[in-house]
Amino acid sequence: MAQANKFSNPKDLEIQDLHRRYVAAMEDRLPSISDETKGHYASVLTSLTRHLETPGKPLSEIVSEVMSDAAPLIFMAMQR
Repeated sequence: MAQANKFSNPKDLEIQDLHRRYVAAMEDRLPSISDETKGHYASVLTSLTRHLETPGKPLSEIVSEVMSDAAPLIFMAMQR
């Protein structure tokens, strides 16, 4: 039996769909990504997840903190 979707808001459903597409796209790319890049990507995802798991933390604060964590890695990737 299919599980009921816990989202009913159209924007929530859109984000859920985009998230599924993002995960599928990244899983397709993983075999072709270098181990170094995978390490940087894992660092950014770890930071994002850690911040998202903090109850009550505003999304604007999360974005700011993750951008600070990710900025050095983004600049390094741009220079390659």
